[in-house]
Amino acid sequence: MDKSSIALAVGLLIIGGLTGAVIERFAISPDTAMGQTLSLQGAKQLLNEVTHGQASAEKVFPGPGGLTGIEVSMEGHPTIAYATGDGQYLVAGPVLNRQGQDAAHADMIKLGLISKPATAATLAEKAAHADSFVLGSKGPEITAFVDPNCIYCHKFYEEAQPLIAAGKLRVRYVVVAFLKPSSAGKAAAILGASDPAAAMAVNEKGFDEATEEGGITPAQHPDQATLAAVENNTKLLSDSGEVATPTLIYCNAQHQAVLAHGLDSSSLADFVQHIGSLENGACQ
Repeated sequence: MDKSSIALAVGLLIIGGLTGAVIERFAISPDTAMGQTLSLQGAKQLLNEVTHGQASAEKVFPGPGGLTGIEVSMEGHPTIAYATGDGQYLVAGPVLNRQGQDAAHADMIKLGLISKPATAATLAEKAAHADSFVLGSKGPEITAFVDPNCIYCHKFYEEAQPLIAAGKLRVRYVVVAFLKPSSAGKAAAILGASDPAAAMAVNEKGFDEATEEGGITPAQHPDQATLAAVENNTKLLSDSGEVATPTLIYCNAQHQAVLAHGLDSSSLADFVQHIGSLENGACQ
């Protein structure tokens, strides 16, 4: 799901005053019998009451597992939610099947609300020409999308540093912002610095794992070019089909670009021994 869709889903939860993904509709008689499709009128009433008029239902469609899908407009932006057939519960956010695939994301693509994810090769080429920087001068190059407040990005950074110092790895960092309100200011402080690599080092050295906060001070008045760079990098990440960090792009042994949302349980040192290198965004 892209950044705006995640923000809208979170907005529905915050406006609803709850922390879970299922929001109950209180003191309203059922619109339809359980197991039946909720009408558009019922969806409009449910959205209006849950969000206190800040979101509206534009259309309904068959959802997964007997749910009714609702195309939602919130502050002029489209997203989707789901409702139970009795009109008593609103489901906002990811809806996962047994394979861990998000039905909400698939429905948004089907409805044309978001674009189909770009291929790893396309993203690798675009990332090479984005506002980014490379740490290391030898070894295979991989691309890493990171948020300054991402604890898993911090752990990746720490694990990569010895490999970079030993000439066994190069990492192209593409800094994005979506995790916390301070992420944009911190990303701007890094990308707007005269030495982004040094600014990234400050962020990671001062990273507070208890609060999951990067250590760099957010930029107070970043220029428009820096703000655009942060926005463009974050949009590029959303083109991958999932706004998650760290998102990595690397070349496998068959010289094909591969996209991964984080690494599996294998160590980064073992991982780099079995990959190719991205050169100007293309596998060599």
